[in-house]
Order: sequence, then C-alpha cells, then structure tokens
Amino acid sequence: MKFLLPVVAAFALAGCASFYPPAAPEPAASVAGPAYQRVIIADEVATPAERAACDAVGGEISRQGLLGWEQCVQTYPDAGKACRGDTDCEGTCRAGPGNQGTEPGEPATGTCQAVDVPFGCYAMIEDGKMGYTLCVD
Repeated sequence: MKFLLPVVAAFALAGCASFYPPAAPEPAASVAGPAYQRVIIADEVATPAERAACDAVGGEISRQGLLGWEQCVQTYPDAGKACRGDTDCEGTCRAGPGNQGTEPGEPATGTCQAVDVPFGCYAMIEDGKMGYTLCVD
C-alpha cells in the first residue's frame, strides 16, 4: 500500500503532462553563411590547393560529366526555393515534377537548383514560363 500511493500519483502527473502543448523550439541563430564562391578545377584531377579551396567553401570533390573530370560540387544557399526565373536563384530556376505536361512558353514556377553541377536533363523556368528541356554533358 505504501508504494501504491506514489505510483498512482506518478501516473496522475504523467497523464496531466500530455495536456500541455510541447515547448516551442528556440529559434535557430541566424548565421549568414559565406556567399557562394565557385571553385574551378583546371584539369582532370584537382590539385591539393584546389581540394583545399573546395573544402574551405564546403564543397566536395567528385567526378562529373561524360569525361568524368573532378569538380568541386557545392550546394547553393537557395537550393529548393520557389522561383520564377534565374534572377530568383544563385544557379538556375528549374522545372520540377509539378510541371509535368507543361508546354514551353506556358506559365510555370520552379525551384532553384540544388547543386552547381550543370550536367543532366532539365527544363528551366524564365520570366515565369516553362522553357525547353535541355540535356548537358
């Protein structure tokens, strides 16, 4: 019996706790990251200095394109942001799956490209209109 009262009290308090909304998370400190800075790899393989420059801007060296040359791949700061044209993005404004079936010249919105790799097939959005599909390699 001695243990029954504390157990019942604990259950009662635990049940009440669920009626209170969870505490709101504290806002993240708004720390502006460095502005995007393109790192160019001049040859097929990155030099130690080019690798260091890529690391310094948060990029990653990987082989890209048909030739498979090393490049410093970086994520754009506005990756995935809704856009109506390239002026809204650090990179390009690209059509996404929501634009399936939209003809070139028709109104459309897109998202800012995620990484600075130009390779692949995609349609760009410019001035709020769908562009033609383009394949780059």
